[in-house]
Amino acid sequence: MPKSDPAERYMVLGRIVTPATNEIALGNEVARIEPKSMEVLVHLLEHAGEVATRDALQDAIWGDVVVGDDSLTNAIIKLRKAFGDDARNPRLIETIPKRGYRLIAPVSHEPRARTVNRLPYGRLLAAVALIAIVAVGWAVWAAKDRQDPALPNVAAQDGRLRVAVAPFQNLSGDPAQDYLAQGIEQTILAGLAGFPQIAAMHADDHSAEDYRLEGSVHREGDAILIDTRLLEAETGIVLTTQRYERGFSDLLAIQTEIEAEIVTALALEIDLASRTAQSRGLTDSIEAYDLFLRAREALLLRDKAGNSRAQDLYERAIARDPKFARAYGGLALTHAAEFRNGWTDNGPEALDQAFAMAETALSIQPNLPEQYWVVGYVETQRRNLSAAVTVLNDALRLDPGYADAFALLGGVHTYSGHPRKTLPLLREAMRLRPDAGYLYFLLLGRAYYFLDDCDQAMINLNEAAKRNPSYVETHIYIAGCLVRQGDVAGAEWEAEEIVGLQPGFTAAAFFETYPMTSHTQISVLSADLKRAGIE
Repeated sequence: MPKSDPAERYMVLGRIVTPATNEIALGNEVARIEPKSMEVLVHLLEHAGEVATRDALQDAIWGDVVVGDDSLTNAIIKLRKAFGDDARNPRLIETIPKRGYRLIAPVSHEPRARTVNRLPYGRLLAAVALIAIVAVGWAVWAAKDRQDPALPNVAAQDGRLRVAVAPFQNLSGDPAQDYLAQGIEQTILAGLAGFPQIAAMHADDHSAEDYRLEGSVHREGDAILIDTRLLEAETGIVLTTQRYERGFSDLLAIQTEIEAEIVTALALEIDLASRTAQSRGLTDSIEAYDLFLRAREALLLRDKAGNSRAQDLYERAIARDPKFARAYGGLALTHAAEFRNGWTDNGPEALDQAFAMAETALSIQPNLPEQYWVVGYVETQRRNLSAAVTVLNDALRLDPGYADAFALLGGVHTYSGHPRKTLPLLREAMRLRPDAGYLYFLLLGRAYYFLDDCDQAMINLNEAAKRNPSYVETHIYIAGCLVRQGDVAGAEWEAEEIVGLQPGFTAAAFFETYPMTSHTQISVLSADLKRAGIE
């Protein structure tokens, strides 16, 4: 493209770019970007279709001024944000790994004034008719593609920046400190998830991230050392590295600083001053926070001993800070687990305690989606499925990208006898969280089982079993599917596996605390389990 008058405007992806005023307009909406970002855009526009190396761009825009790689990266981030461009599936700027960038969108020069050429009347009528046909076709297509009105609209979430948090490394050499590295990773992940502009996820081999946060932790006595670095996932370019070497009592402040550093590196406009520990359901007490992290690690074991230890640690955390919302939420889950797994002699009382703790967490901090999820989980165990749906939709209104809320909502629909409603919810949960654990696959496999599609059910149930081979419910539905597929011998082997995992297991005891309210589905599963040898 020949060099044009810099005062000229450009048409790109339906937007009018005006370099003189640093404006990008779409209809009546006008976005203003900083001058250096506009200079980068103009350079790319004038070389559309060509690869502009990072060195060439830095020379063209900053000249002899020495700036870091992050200056150019931040400019690209701001341009993508202004155009709603996705780095993974770009329409505007393509990242060329190890080299630079290329503008791939069609570009035209927008003249200052236009001469209006009137169409002959007959051609005008034809044009109007064509527009009407296209509009009707669009309306029909949109109606077919429209989601269930009860399902929150998450399409806008596709424009979020995907930040994957890799497992933080414990450099102390002491396995007893693993909980600390895992807890810091989880807290940062939860903090990033609270930003509407960010889709936070665990990093794994299948993550489709735009950016990746890596870190390490080394605690020695009352001192802690945390190193972090934020990378652009596709190019491997490091945007920022930080070292925090402080007293352990500063841990909460350090985690807040790490989040602020990420927000700054990604050029996001976020009010960080309002994000206090209390506003995030956390605590200002380092002792309470340390107990909370230890409790969360114990809860992950999902056995009676781990659950009991987690319950004790959550209670001790709350004793040190009676307004620690997330600790109340964790405590609610331990009581719900007691009921669900028969780990107590008084199941109804445990369930009442779970509900009381969940309600307390929500009353302390009513703006956290996680707290609504906990209430929804407890309401599910209480078989109050309509109430669970209500609070889970509240969670999704606060965070339309909350994968766990979609997953649990899908599970609730199966419990109530509507497994077909489960499928789009679980698919959305898996799209939002590609690193989904075994429960997502179990919920999807369970829905397919009740839809009498055991081919699809077994694909998902086997994935669930691969990720967690000791979870009894997965084996229950595998046994049911094998009966449906005529493999009774295989189903009987699964029945033996179930009894091995949970000695004394009976279907009657299982259904006593199972939150399913569809009697038809209970009858179907009971009959299949009976043929597998489980009564």
